[in-house]
Amino acid sequence: MGYIEDVDDLTNNVYLTFAEQYNNIDNLENWLRKVLFLTFVKWYKRNRAKATFQLDDNISSNESAERSSDLIDAGMAITHLKTLSDEKQKIVRLRIWGELKFFEIAEEMKKSEVAVKKMFYRTLKEIKDKLE
Repeated sequence: MGYIEDVDDLTNNVYLTFAEQYNNIDNLENWLRKVLFLTFVKWYKRNRAKATFQLDDNISSNESAERSSDLIDAGMAITHLKTLSDEKQKIVRLRIWGELKFFEIAEEMKKSEVAVKKMFYRTLKEIKDKLE
């Protein structure tokens, strides 16, 4: 399924939820933020394995075109990621696989954007150091 179909599915899910609950909504902005977040999380969990598989496929199909010194072992990077704290894993996954911006991750995790950026880049360095 492509990105367009994913966006269409997510949009339809939010609309259907709105249609079911519109009589009970007190604050539309808060309701919409919550429903968008919960809809995305549900979609993300359902598609997490697929995203990891696609990442591995993309890396292996591009290996011949890349210089070997620039390549990383995606499987090893993912293995190292799984050994880190849940918080670090969540930031990396939302940023890389979820394609969220730092401010969106910060909002979701109730942290400052600066703290999320620092943790993200420190985590990447930590993974890189383990791979060397």
